[in-house]
Amino acid sequence: MHRMFLLLLLWILGTNGVFAAGFQLFNEGSARVMGLSAAVTARTDMVEAAWYNPSATAFLKAPEVMAGLSLVYPTVKFENDRGPNFDMVEKVHPLPFLYAAYPLNERLTLNLSLNVPYGLATDWDGDWAGRYDAVYTSLFCYFITPSVAVKLTKRLSLAVGAQIVYADAELRKSVAPTTTGVDVKTKLTGDDWDGGFLVALTYRLREHTTLGLVYRSQVTLDLEGDAKYYNNAPGTVAVLPAPGGGFTFVSASQAFRNGDGEVFLDLPDTLSFGITTRYFRRWILSLDLMWTGWSTYEQLKYKFEHEPGNPTGAPGTVVQPKDWDDVWAVRFGAEYLLNDRWSLRFGYAFDPSPIDDRYRGPELPTNDRHFFNLGVGYRRGNLTMDAAYTYVHMEDAKPGTAPEANRSNLDGTYTGHAHIVGFDLSYRF
Repeated sequence: MHRMFLLLLLWILGTNGVFAAGFQLFNEGSARVMGLSAAVTARTDMVEAAWYNPSATAFLKAPEVMAGLSLVYPTVKFENDRGPNFDMVEKVHPLPFLYAAYPLNERLTLNLSLNVPYGLATDWDGDWAGRYDAVYTSLFCYFITPSVAVKLTKRLSLAVGAQIVYADAELRKSVAPTTTGVDVKTKLTGDDWDGGFLVALTYRLREHTTLGLVYRSQVTLDLEGDAKYYNNAPGTVAVLPAPGGGFTFVSASQAFRNGDGEVFLDLPDTLSFGITTRYFRRWILSLDLMWTGWSTYEQLKYKFEHEPGNPTGAPGTVVQPKDWDDVWAVRFGAEYLLNDRWSLRFGYAFDPSPIDDRYRGPELPTNDRHFFNLGVGYRRGNLTMDAAYTYVHMEDAKPGTAPEANRSNLDGTYTGHAHIVGFDLSYRF
């Protein structure tokens, strides 16, 4: 068990992710959760509650562990009104997870969750029309979440936990054309450790109906790393916009110097409310509402040892406005128990985009999303196996109109969808 735990932790810290509405990845947390569209805040029979609602594990009777993988295959296209269309580079993105719950006695349960609830990966060809806004963007936030659940009464439980977050980011794009026709390109990298907390409640309203409530705090990240530039050899002349209009010509080696860099980013706080009922024979029905405080993402701030584009090499700060909005996601899940071994799952989720239309860029060209989910579970003794499939439809989106988000002067429409499959194994001791 110790070796398996270490291998899974290393696996998680080496994985990639995928685009999301915002960059939140809650539906992909396990195959069982995926089949129910993540409407599980009030479920008291799932070890995944170690993440989704740790207080619900107070109702588990025995230790349990789950490990698994979601595979995400997104397709995004930019339909260009001024020329050829462009497709994002298509890749399969693995998202692993691990959950464990250990009841110490009838009142106390210890929990551990390892997952990637926030992630972003977009990859365009290096010569595409929007290369001055984004080529490759990745941001992955790996959460280690230990918690303790306390059963206060036969119906009410409380949990508190820590959120230990490691974030890693990489951004690549073109920053300026040159007189030789070759772009100056940049690569920014950075990482950071930070933390937050969560508080959760579970209440059994009736024998067949349960309520759940979870609050997760904001996490403030300061990702420190490097800013590197390419095609900026001495003698190369870069072409930059002049403050009063037109263009100015500067030495690329002076205007774009390698140095230290920082990116400042706030992950939002969230509030989830759920209700689950077993009132109908063989059915388990769940409904979740989830508020995400994306309004904390007012801007993306970069701090450079050498401000890009400044021939003096002086330090400087670049700010990209974001002005995102708080949003409510709605999730519905239904599980049908065929018999003691087999169960079928269905789900739908509406995940609204928090992005301000003025500032939508190709690093995250998404809009409102609709999740359609199917899943199946099989239990034999103490072992459970689950599988699920999700089709994600993204509503069409336009490039931002603000100059800060559309330096490439894009005019067209982003379209996209994704296929997700998930698998997991859990064992109850």
